[in-house]
Amino acid sequence: ALFENFESVPIASASLAQVHVAYDKKTKKKLAVKVQHRGLRETSVGDIYAVTLVVGLIDSLFKDFTFGWIADEMAPQLPKELDFVLEGKNAEKAEADIKKSGLSCCIPKIIWKNTSSRVLTMEFEEGFKSTDIESIKASGLKKSEVAK
Repeated sequence: ALFENFESVPIASASLAQVHVAYDKKTKKKLAVKVQHRGLRETSVGDIYAVTLVVGLIDSLFKDFTFGWIADEMAPQLPKELDFVLEGKNAEKAEADIKKSGLSCCIPKIIWKNTSSRVLTMEFEEGFKSTDIESIKASGLKKSEVAK
């Protein structure tokens, strides 16, 4: 097993993946593990084909319909969105850029030994939603500052 403990119920879910809490086998550190939905990469090829076909058909039937660019944009971008190694590298690049800018921001550290194109593992950072007014008050933050 890769982890000491892996919670089967996700703490978050979206269209591409869901996030689970796990604990590192060696250090016992709490981790966030983003797992791509099963079969997503395989079905996305058909999805891109279908969108391209439908948009192209509508584009040819209606002269005022000019949304062919959607398929042109989606086709090369979706495979990148499905590559969690690329996402991890982008997170590290963002962290370096944010540090250079002087902004105070926390980017979770990527755990590369447990990361692949379909699984992204990072240190867990505690937090709360920007809409959680009670937590904002309890943390000493000002709503006006969070809203910026």
